[in-house]
Amino acid sequence: MGKYTLARNVSWVGLLALSLVVAGCADNLAPGASTPSSSSAPGAAAQRTGARVAGTANVVYAGSLQLVNDEFLAPLFTKRTGLHYRGQGGGALGMAQLIKAKTLTPNVFESMGAAPVKLLMPKFTRYAIGYASSPLVVAYSPASPFAPQLRAIAAGKKPLRDLFLLMEHKGFHLGRTNPNTDPQGQAFILMVQLAVAAEHLPKGTAARILGGLTNPQQIFAEEAILSRLQAGQLDASSAFLSEAVQRRLPYIPLPNGINLGDPAFARQYRTQSIRLSGGQTVRGAPLEVYATTISGTPDQAAGRSFFSFLLSARGKSVLQKEGYRLVKPVVIGDRAAVPASVRKEIGR
Repeated sequence: MGKYTLARNVSWVGLLALSLVVAGCADNLAPGASTPSSSSAPGAAAQRTGARVAGTANVVYAGSLQLVNDEFLAPLFTKRTGLHYRGQGGGALGMAQLIKAKTLTPNVFESMGAAPVKLLMPKFTRYAIGYASSPLVVAYSPASPFAPQLRAIAAGKKPLRDLFLLMEHKGFHLGRTNPNTDPQGQAFILMVQLAVAAEHLPKGTAARILGGLTNPQQIFAEEAILSRLQAGQLDASSAFLSEAVQRRLPYIPLPNGINLGDPAFARQYRTQSIRLSGGQTVRGAPLEVYATTISGTPDQAAGRSFFSFLLSARGKSVLQKEGYRLVKPVVIGDRAAVPASVRKEIGR
């Protein structure tokens, strides 16, 4: 995680088991486990408020949510409730498959996009709630030899089309995530395709930039890719706006028509599609953050408590501060299955 450190009392999850299982569902790279965030000891504040000090909110999330969960939300949640917290991140589609295989047994799952959550319905959950979005950006390294050009594009001094022509350069080191296991990896490819159409770029530009669906020179785990960028191993990388804000990375904003972060452009996003290694076709769609509780796993009450905190005014203020765009909560699946404490928060 580079210079970022997680809270005390870190509890490592079985990283080896995770990597072995996920290796089978991606051509080149499995979604690794992020460093789990810790749980602080129940504090006096929780005791004063009468909170029941028991159980752990065990949260599995899309890797892009790592910092906001582990460093910003978790300490506040523990202070408010006295409950412990454990977090683990990776490509959301891959993590959903691990939950289905019962390799991971969280009580909360947070996904970027609805597709990973739908993989768990109806056996592991009957509902999910969308509550925030974060558009794609292109983050870049200030140490890159291409930084002056990238900085000029970010400032609007050079046209956006120059970014995509620059990414074609053979010496340009671009990072993205595995589209077979991660919605961000899918979104980045769709974004490039949308940009080719919107910027009237030459035919074949997308193929020259990407070098294939799972180009091993570009594919990295979602929870590690920006650390590589910060270390100067990449010139630029796929990222969500929220990640760039949290890590204080320079980035190039993208128009709403191609950043897959604005529901108003849903029809335009849908004009592009990609075919995954397994044969599945994925069409462009607005990417929103969805979350749900997972049934049949330990400490259900702690999971519901974390989900309620996530959607509370305090939780949403943290999300907004850290670069997420709040949206009116959207329930997919069985609304009657939403826990009462969570329904209370989305009804406020």
